[in-house]
Amino acid sequence: MHLDFDSATFVPSWDSGWDGSTGGSTVIGFDLASREAVDTLYADLVAAGYRGRQPPFDAFWGARYAIVNDPDGNGVGLMSPVESARKFWPPAPLRGV
Repeated sequence: MHLDFDSATFVPSWDSGWDGSTGGSTVIGFDLASREAVDTLYADLVAAGYRGRQPPFDAFWGARYAIVNDPDGNGVGLMSPVESARKFWPPAPLRGV
């Protein structure tokens, strides 16, 4: 289990769909087996009617990452394994959803 806390000023570097609120802004994350699995599951969930909040992207911490919202609007993070060779800093600006 991992527990991460981020400041409100840092969230936009990994969640372009964040609405700026701080109440109820938890993202529950799931580790997936591969970078391709992130893209596939994100596409499948959006096709099934879930709201895509952050399209899959190559995150600065070395993983492929995406966020969809569950039916109640809670963020669900989808993350591939971290690859050290793919890490970079500073984070690149994200495209909006």
